[in-house]
Amino acid sequence: MQVLGVSSEDEMVACFLSGELSSKRFGQNLRSHLAAGGQAEQLLTYPDLSDAGANFARRALLAATRGYGENRDLFENFPTHRTWNRALLSADEAADVRYVGYSYWVELSGGSRRPTDAAARIKAGLRAFDVPNEPIVEATRAL
Repeated sequence: MQVLGVSSEDEMVACFLSGELSSKRFGQNLRSHLAAGGQAEQLLTYPDLSDAGANFARRALLAATRGYGENRDLFENFPTHRTWNRALLSADEAADVRYVGYSYWVELSGGSRRPTDAAARIKAGLRAFDVPNEPIVEATRAL
């Protein structure tokens, strides 16, 4: 792994929400929360990390939609003290990545938390908690 540089919580939150916005599974929920809060999608599509108010709004959005900073949902038992870095992984290193210990990803991967195992299970037609795999399959086709 090649560490490219130090990042920040604000940058991580902005990147996470940007990915969720383009997700067929989570994008609409984000849009609904943005609309309810009177916020435009540009908060996520063109994040200004120097704007403290916008950073606060993004953290609040991630808290509302995924439990960030509230010890719930995807971010249950998430460490409170962490360092954020940008890094470049080789293909072999990327293949060794593990999903977070979130029940959906643990189930989808058959307990291993390996994306390669999840991919094999998806190809075999297995589902986690009866959630359709089609959004995942469609997203990987776009890559």
